[in-house]
Amino acid sequence: MQDIAQTQCFKDFGPYNYIYIDKTQQIYNLLKNRRVFVSRPRRFGKSLMLDTIGTLFEKGVEPYFKGTWIYDKWTEKKYPVLRLNFLKYSSEFEKFNQLFSKDIISFASDLNLGDVIIPEAPVDVVMFDLLKALNKHELNVVILIDEYDAQMTANIDNEKLYEKFRTSIREMYGVMKGDPCIRFLCITGVTRLKDVSIFSVGSDILDMSYEADVSTITGFTREEIRTYYMDYLNLAVSTDKGIPQEQVTEEQREKLLDRISEEYNGYCFDEFYQNKVYSTWSVNGFFQSIARKRRVMFGDYWYVNGGLPSILAKYLETHTLRPEDYSA
Repeated sequence: MQDIAQTQCFKDFGPYNYIYIDKTQQIYNLLKNRRVFVSRPRRFGKSLMLDTIGTLFEKGVEPYFKGTWIYDKWTEKKYPVLRLNFLKYSSEFEKFNQLFSKDIISFASDLNLGDVIIPEAPVDVVMFDLLKALNKHELNVVILIDEYDAQMTANIDNEKLYEKFRTSIREMYGVMKGDPCIRFLCITGVTRLKDVSIFSVGSDILDMSYEADVSTITGFTREEIRTYYMDYLNLAVSTDKGIPQEQVTEEQREKLLDRISEEYNGYCFDEFYQNKVYSTWSVNGFFQSIARKRRVMFGDYWYVNGGLPSILAKYLETHTLRPEDYSA
């Protein structure tokens, strides 16, 4: 039986014999575009998706993608990959600039671009200097930005600081717009803040959050759970019914899947409302719990880990919600 991992690193799956649900066909669909944005809740696989993309561009298909859908279809050359995870940066503006520029300086140094970045400069200036150096040396790169809205959601109740971050990051996207050295750009976040103009200057960024052909790029479908978690489904039924695993029937597995669906399904990121997905964190937590405790427990795994999202909690603290405003 393969192990279950709550990991954000694609390269972990092979060496540690973790279950990997192959999302490379959806990733291939995403990569048909040059600059994209994908919104998903926290703990829903965004970071793993980005790391998979980064590994593909940085390392190619050998040896990590052997056995996946994309293995014999990927023909791109390798590129340097700039990975920026805003969750790792401070929600204090000056410290944010320090950490951001430190990562850009490190990336530029790895590419032997010299001292082209001004330390602790505003993020748009730092990005401008990096892109200028890359173009001068005729280098193409892939840029992956995870949780782009982390600082804004952290300061949702501080209007002045929120606007400071929003303006700064907006100007950074303006610098990146149309730059020829960017082979591929992918941005993820929880909120779709392009609706308040953060991406308006980066209008070549395509919002793919609800595109049907990538709607299951994160989360698990029922068929994926049935295919990849067969051993754990058998273990769960066996534990619940007190029978040997080899006696578990297809009907019993389907009934368990119905129950799992009631608890962890219901997310839909499909513009046509056809493809629903289960919470990855919850499904993995459910099966891991059974493997450890030998008891079937439908816990609130996602909520226990993530809690009430800070942006929602702060909104509820400062707004009065009236049911009549949301009635049909």
